[in-house]
Amino acid sequence: MRRYVCRLAFVFTALFFLCLLSACSGDADPSALKTYIFGKDKIPSVTSVVGERAVTDVQTEGENEFPSTQYTYQSDSVSDDLLQYTQLLQEQGWTEAGDYNLEEATGSAQFVKESADEGQILMLYINYEDGQYIIKATKLEAVIDQSAD
Repeated sequence: MRRYVCRLAFVFTALFFLCLLSACSGDADPSALKTYIFGKDKIPSVTSVVGERAVTDVQTEGENEFPSTQYTYQSDSVSDDLLQYTQLLQEQGWTEAGDYNLEEATGSAQFVKESADEGQILMLYINYEDGQYIIKATKLEAVIDQSAD
């Protein structure tokens, strides 16, 4: 009986730790995600500005070298969502890399910012069309040229 109780206690302890690990592993609901995290870098997510949106796809690439994560969001207010989001990015020091027009039905935008890690940058690629937008966050080895300022 004592052996049975010890085994049972061991099983419950193991299950408890597995539950703790899964709760802390970052498997958060992407529709409510407030930040995109790349090591030391924390990028505000679109949902941190506009609230929850349906996420139809999440793709992750290059876990160690040049990591990127891409989120596909559905929204009935694509241009409004992205207007609010791009304004927040600019307020937080992100630089627009090229022109974009949120009034167009389809388009794309790019933003760049220095990473907390020396010699690396963060890039946000935003592609949008009627009813959905894709936000891809990438971390690359590069330096932003400040001489153009």
